[in-house]
Amino acid sequence: MEGTILSLLPPVITIALTILTKRIVLSLGVGILFGALTANSWNITGSAGTIWEIALSVLGEGWILLLVLLIGALNALIYISGGVKSFAEWAIKRVKTPFQAQLVALVLGFFCFFDDAFSCLFRGSLVRPVTDEHKVSRSKLAYLLHSTSAPVIIITPFSAWAGFIAALIGTILIDNNITEYGAYQTYLMTIPTNYYAITTILLVFAVAYFKLNIGQMKRDEKRASEEGILFDTSRGVVPGQEEGALKVQPGGRLRDLVIPVVTLVGLTLIFATYMGIVNTEGTITPLQVLMNTDVILALVYSAVIAVGVAIISLFSRKIAGNEVAKAVGSGMKAVLPSVTILFLALMTANVISLLGVGQYLASLINNNMSLAWLPVIFFVLSAFMSFSMGSTFGTFGLMLPIGAEIVAIIDVTYLIPVFGAVLAGCIFGEHSSPLSDTTILASIGGGVHMMDHLLTQMPYAIISSVVSIVGYVTLGFTKSITVGFIATLVMLIVMIFLLFRANNRTVGKGSGATV
Repeated sequence: MEGTILSLLPPVITIALTILTKRIVLSLGVGILFGALTANSWNITGSAGTIWEIALSVLGEGWILLLVLLIGALNALIYISGGVKSFAEWAIKRVKTPFQAQLVALVLGFFCFFDDAFSCLFRGSLVRPVTDEHKVSRSKLAYLLHSTSAPVIIITPFSAWAGFIAALIGTILIDNNITEYGAYQTYLMTIPTNYYAITTILLVFAVAYFKLNIGQMKRDEKRASEEGILFDTSRGVVPGQEEGALKVQPGGRLRDLVIPVVTLVGLTLIFATYMGIVNTEGTITPLQVLMNTDVILALVYSAVIAVGVAIISLFSRKIAGNEVAKAVGSGMKAVLPSVTILFLALMTANVISLLGVGQYLASLINNNMSLAWLPVIFFVLSAFMSFSMGSTFGTFGLMLPIGAEIVAIIDVTYLIPVFGAVLAGCIFGEHSSPLSDTTILASIGGGVHMMDHLLTQMPYAIISSVVSIVGYVTLGFTKSITVGFIATLVMLIVMIFLLFRANNRTVGKGSGATV
């Protein structure tokens, strides 16, 4: 079944079960089991061996799992220190409206450009008390965090993602004898063609400002503003809520938050730069450093030290050791369910890769299609692949080489539009997938159940994707990046206007109806 249409069954079953049962752990477990059985021709012994090997592989490379646990501990330590309370009190005095509270989360996203995991987790713990004060639903916060993490990072020229993508592009250009463009130049030129990332960022600001709440988001926001209930309590405790059982120690100051956070961010930049330099052979340039570093590992090292700094600070204030230990344990316990989901999602990605799902989807593209449809086809196929795999980088590695091979043979002028469409499709796919790590991490940051976040984010992701499709069709037929970009913006404005009118109409009826 490898590399055939039947290889799609495990991810399809996982996603369908997730949507139908809303039990993500069960769905991921079934998907992993079914995928392993499929890969081993229903041999039970072989399937068990495959699952065991994949689990060990994920644990061996599971720095992201350790990072989430460390961030959970750090959040709890900062919480009991009074640092979060001090920031909340400082911000609440200055933030007067729900929109301003949401704006804090959005703007901070542009300062957390180096990693999407850190962006979601850090901003969530920092901003959540402020949005809670202004009765912004947790699902709305998770949407704000998610929409300004990966979409911001992928169009930031000096992010680690930029280095990875540029390095991959460089290899692809050499393999296909494409000399018209340089690697980093090609990446920079894809930024204005990444219609999904751009429209997602613009849309999230419009949603916050114009209160464009649709579907379940409208219900969640109505419940939050009228009843003060910020998340669906029927699903039980959500990630991050364990900290509420901890005692905030007296004498907390803003520096109790600032010092650990500055330690985390500053050391991450230092460690990431050092790793990039050490791993670079030959001439050391900023691009080479970006390409050869490991931001997640740098974050892990920095998080360990930041946790140590927070603990030392608490001890210096004569805080009892049992209170500190309780905070560390409680913080890790709070994120443990999400770590479990993340572990299973990473296992699922490995199983799907083993089945050759990406290769099968990529084989659907051939050289006989009309060139005008190339950008939109690559966008849609990359989105579906990323959605099924829950992996942006895996989809990058599969789709970018295929796009280059086709345009190198037919018309190299389509290289930039195709590459931009692939990158955009990857972001849309992971933005909408229950298998994506950023979906899980945004849920942790927002303090909401993952399914609630997924269901509230999906309509907005679809809107941005529809707008992007219009742009890519226009780009394909006009061969003009500018015209395609203008068509995208015009379509986005139309969609925002229609949502605004629909929202005003339902609000006017006063029935709480949803769009």
